[in-house]
Amino acid sequence: MVVVGGGPAGAVAAHAAARGGARVLVVERSPHRPPRCTGLVGPTTLDLLALPPRLVLHDLRAVRVVAPGGAVVEFRVPDVRGYVLDRRGLDRWLLERAAEAGAEVWSPAAAMGLSGRRLHTTAGAVEFEVLVAADGAASAVRRWVGLPPPGELLVGVQAEVEAPGAEDRVEVHLGSMLAPAGFAWVVPAGEGMVRVGLLTVAGREAFSLLDRFVARRFVGRRVLRREGGLIPIGPPATTSAGRVLLVGDAAGQVKPLSGGGILFGAIAARIAGEVAAGGVDALPAYEVRWRAKLGEEIAFGLQGRRAFLLADRELDRIVPALDRPVIHRLVGTEGDIDRPSRLVRALLSHPSAWGALFPVVRAVGGWGRARKQGGGLSADPPHR
Repeated sequence: MVVVGGGPAGAVAAHAAARGGARVLVVERSPHRPPRCTGLVGPTTLDLLALPPRLVLHDLRAVRVVAPGGAVVEFRVPDVRGYVLDRRGLDRWLLERAAEAGAEVWSPAAAMGLSGRRLHTTAGAVEFEVLVAADGAASAVRRWVGLPPPGELLVGVQAEVEAPGAEDRVEVHLGSMLAPAGFAWVVPAGEGMVRVGLLTVAGREAFSLLDRFVARRFVGRRVLRREGGLIPIGPPATTSAGRVLLVGDAAGQVKPLSGGGILFGAIAARIAGEVAAGGVDALPAYEVRWRAKLGEEIAFGLQGRRAFLLADRELDRIVPALDRPVIHRLVGTEGDIDRPSRLVRALLSHPSAWGALFPVVRAVGGWGRARKQGGGLSADPPHR
């Protein structure tokens, strides 16, 4: 098996295949490029990947939501619900673990093209039985084999800023002037450091929007680095073709509400590695298995993304309306950054919360659809 891309999804696929007895080669183009990722994950990710404690920079217990007009609501829970990871350390550790399991790594080496079952790279050509494409949202392998792109491509940009941040709190900022059809964030990232970024449809304007946000939110603070990239929202109708499997961002296996891809990519990548180790005859199981595992939550997130398209005046009504005891209580008991549908199901079952939710429910298509999405979502491939 050959894996194109040595990020988290590629490394997890390589590790799973190598442990399953397959001969594995990873082709990684840019081993020293800073990750374009916030590194915010839930407990499920730590358990799934068995991450060592040294990779965790912060435990998170709170989220502060800021409306376009400045209204604020903060949700705080007694137990840890999220973690901020050392993203560079995570990439190194996952790739080292794959190598320890028996995977060979060519790095730096870039994939240049396909001819039959031969992958051409800058380090030479290699034959493959199975090819796993973990080469990002703009996947070259996906284009070479004629697989469709994700449903939508957003832009994610992020800066590391020398500034103090709340050690256990994430900030989420909303507004069409700040991040059109998206949101901005502030996440603690080590001693005296924060990750400040935004997800948006604004394309080439994204860095200008980020710079304005940083200048306003962190006046006079030094920006150490800026990174940006494409974020796929919505998997294509098929993520496999013959001997080729797409994983991670290449397959659009991303949380539609947040753009986070580590957990969903890792889940699908492990499945890809397991089926690849079983040989070509096992490959059809990949599509079925990953959609059965992730399809419902992705479908929910795609529907919920409509909330980011609400007008600022509606968001200014919604955010303060969320500051109700029943909502705080349910966030404390049901909030899960890996499965937001769990909280929505709980909220829809409490009539006392409906007043605050009405504008959002209207945006996603009404109470009937919201109840359907909260109660049982389709794992079928999306049709666009």
